[in-house]
Amino acid sequence: MSGKLLLIYLAIYPALQISSDSAEEYDYDYLGVNKTWVLTPRAQETDATQILNTLLKDYDSKLRPDIGIKPTNIDVDIYVNSIGPVSVIQMEYTIDIFFAQSWYDRRLRFNSTLKALTLNSNMVSRIWIPDTFFRNSKRADSHWITTPNQLLRIWNDGKVLYTLRLTIEAECLLQLQNFPMDTHSCPLIFSSYGYPAEEIVYRWRRYSIEVSDQRSWRLYQFDFTGLRNTSEVLRTGAGKAIL
Repeated sequence: MSGKLLLIYLAIYPALQISSDSAEEYDYDYLGVNKTWVLTPRAQETDATQILNTLLKDYDSKLRPDIGIKPTNIDVDIYVNSIGPVSVIQMEYTIDIFFAQSWYDRRLRFNSTLKALTLNSNMVSRIWIPDTFFRNSKRADSHWITTPNQLLRIWNDGKVLYTLRLTIEAECLLQLQNFPMDTHSCPLIFSSYGYPAEEIVYRWRRYSIEVSDQRSWRLYQFDFTGLRNTSEVLRTGAGKAIL
């Protein structure tokens, strides 16, 4: 297990310490809910079908983009729906997120009046996607109702966006000696499962983390005070990895 790893640290305080800091607002086009829907002309439907058939004709989903040439850069965004509860007995916490990864695959470039193709989950298995996993998760579930909560978008320059909704129960080693007058940082750590840092490089986007309205969160005896993201290098038996 190697590759580049990224960490999020979620700072939580006991309920006696209340933070009034508010989260910054960022623009997440792919997470927006206020959309204007229009009917797609039949000519564009035919064009999209032809584009997909052409792109996938000789496409090998087992090979990462630019293999043998340069590393594949994966840009990461996270939207936090909710955090909690935090279990001081199990030393874990629950987090619900939209997890977005984007990268360039020049094999998927196409010439068309269409700028991008927005596709459903059926296409996910047809192209290469990163083998990202959460290193400190104990349990993780994807959301499948009413359909798999996944989005795949391919731009004509070969840019790919892949998003999915996840609920993760992650390990958090709480130090409770000074409870309730203490603070804790709970990490959410992810990386490539099999690719070393020389092949896959994860990168945080400039404004890469957004949080929802915290009034519905279930933190109980804790208060959420903010989060930060970092990258670190980890050496494993399979090679060098980056957190």
